[in-house]
Amino acid sequence: HAMSAIVFDTIRRYLEYRGYTVRHVQNFTDVDDKIINRANAEGRDPTELAEHYIDEFLKHVADMNVLPAISYPRATRTMEQIVELIGTLIDRGSAYEADGDVYFRVRSDNDYGKLSGRKVDDMRSGARIAADERKEDPLDFALWKAAKPGEPAWPSPWSEGRPGWHIECSAMSFKELGTQIDIHGGGNDLVFPHHENEIAQSESASGDQFARYWIHNGMLQLRGEKMSKSLGNLVTIEDFLADHSSDVLRLLVLSSSYRAPLTYDEDVVADIERKLARLRSGLRPAVGTRTEHDATLEQAVRDAQAGFESAMDDDFNTAGALGALFDLVRAINTARDAGLAGPPFEAAQAKLRELTSILGLTL
Repeated sequence: HAMSAIVFDTIRRYLEYRGYTVRHVQNFTDVDDKIINRANAEGRDPTELAEHYIDEFLKHVADMNVLPAISYPRATRTMEQIVELIGTLIDRGSAYEADGDVYFRVRSDNDYGKLSGRKVDDMRSGARIAADERKEDPLDFALWKAAKPGEPAWPSPWSEGRPGWHIECSAMSFKELGTQIDIHGGGNDLVFPHHENEIAQSESASGDQFARYWIHNGMLQLRGEKMSKSLGNLVTIEDFLADHSSDVLRLLVLSSSYRAPLTYDEDVVADIERKLARLRSGLRPAVGTRTEHDATLEQAVRDAQAGFESAMDDDFNTAGALGALFDLVRAINTARDAGLAGPPFEAAQAKLRELTSILGLTL
């Protein structure tokens, strides 16, 4: 979660720096099998358990200097819109009811697979899906599930039940941002089937292009494996920040392309600590008395801003943007060593602070 949070916070900060008004919404699918099973095992209410983890997540992102979203919708608070959206899909022939469950007709969407580049016929021939006689097609996915004993349930025209994961996200997006959004983000492990299914159900319901741009970040890896609780190789945000600053974590994420997998190990973190020290060296106070204009430093400031913006305009190339900042630090330190002080020196440091703040660094 740290990688996605930092990547999209940085994208937001840069868009706002460029003059865009960003309406950032982050949803929580606060009812699913994992939450229900965990709540039952602990004898807790599923919604209460979900809120506990949401509060924990929001604390962690604040600790990483991530700006708050303007809204944090929950699936459990969007049930009316979810039921309405499923009804629309049924009315349009894109979904069907079967014994209290509702499924989306994948083959009703001629564009299904356009995000992931998959073809429906190939998916079917290679599918390893348990037979479900209620489905018209093995590829059809659940929009609504009739409640089982011990599960939370909400009323609907089809059954007392709960929504599927994919429809929750579409309904929350429609409620908060309308039928089309500019940027939809998430980890690249969500491209298929989750985001593919979001597109299918959203566009089938509204007729509008669901998202104009999709941005997917790579996964954090430990010794070549995706970092996850199920693999037992998880380093928590809390544990990391107990030993390192939020700047180290952000710099770790931003030192390579957001699309690529990010390798985590102590050697990499040690290198990031050194890079952070280099950036901070550019903010050391002046020691000299020269206050005249310095053409070389002034040009370095202009070059740094141009280089930073050029890199960020190129698919949010944060590694390139950091390169421009390191060049500016080098120029600042050279000017300090030459005795420069006063307004010219302070202006260069102010530019360094401004540009690093766009990356969410506090230095």
